[in-house]
Amino acid sequence: MHLNFKASLVMAPLIFLLACGNKETSRKDVQSDLTAAISLASEAETFISYIGQGRSTYSFASGHLHYLLNEVNQSAQELSNLNAPPNLTNALNIDRVQLRLLALQIQNVQRHLQQPSVLAASEQQIRQIRTTLVQANSSL
Repeated sequence: MHLNFKASLVMAPLIFLLACGNKETSRKDVQSDLTAAISLASEAETFISYIGQGRSTYSFASGHLHYLLNEVNQSAQELSNLNAPPNLTNALNIDRVQLRLLALQIQNVQRHLQQPSVLAASEQQIRQIRTTLVQANSSL
């Protein structure tokens, strides 16, 4: 009896760590994550259009892009901790890849805030990212 108690003390933290590791996600969770990614892409696309129209100060644009990038990176980090059952793996992977691409586009805009041609190209790329996310979400 004494040995079982010691064994359970040793095993309890290990079981807890395993249980708190990567969790498997549900269809509803993947749809929610895709919807959030679509929202971030939409906001980035709209904001970059706003910048391209000269309707933002440099300081505000820089600050808001920093905020957007942090939100995208946080979402991507949360997705990296999820495991999906086989029927959701493709949608989850699309979400992960598109968030990485969105982060790259936001970083590109941050570096080229005063270059209209770069802004227009990034806006177009983000529109494609959003479209891909919408398609993945509608396939679920």
